[in-house]
Amino acid sequence: MNTATIASALSRKSEITRQKLIDAGIRLFSGNGYEATSTRQVQTAAGVQRNLITYHFGSKEAFWKACAAELFGKIVGTITPAITRARDIEPGERIRFLVRQFVRASAAHPEIARIMFDEGRSDSWRLRWIIDNYVRGFYQTVAELHEQGSREGAIPDVSVTQFYYALVGSAAVFA
Repeated sequence: MNTATIASALSRKSEITRQKLIDAGIRLFSGNGYEATSTRQVQTAAGVQRNLITYHFGSKEAFWKACAAELFGKIVGTITPAITRARDIEPGERIRFLVRQFVRASAAHPEIARIMFDEGRSDSWRLRWIIDNYVRGFYQTVAELHEQGSREGAIPDVSVTQFYYALVGSAAVFA
């Protein structure tokens, strides 16, 4: 085996280990919360050697961010293409289509609602990180949708805040 082949195999093994850690981290963080989840528990659940979270991520905080980014990235990866596809749909149907897409994505990833419930109980760096990286952008998207739908008469006479909370509240069913 040449050096490039060995390096490629090691890189692939490293990526598999990293993904096992993230998958286990998402399960445990969403089920137990950040404080009640230890890196040892994650490594055991992932079936990997100890200290690999430190090796791959540097710290529990960086690991949590990687897990949250992976999880929130899944819903963003579902909603963003749906928004693009919905641009040419009649306003009332566009809103119904996008709400259905959000609800389906929430059902596919109930860990998001669980993490949001847990993190929403206190003002922590984790909640601020989620808000800064995901919630603000999503709220802006919902506000634009609300504005378009209101202008076209496709949304009942509710504030953008009421519309937003009705939408994200729909995800609670799956938590």
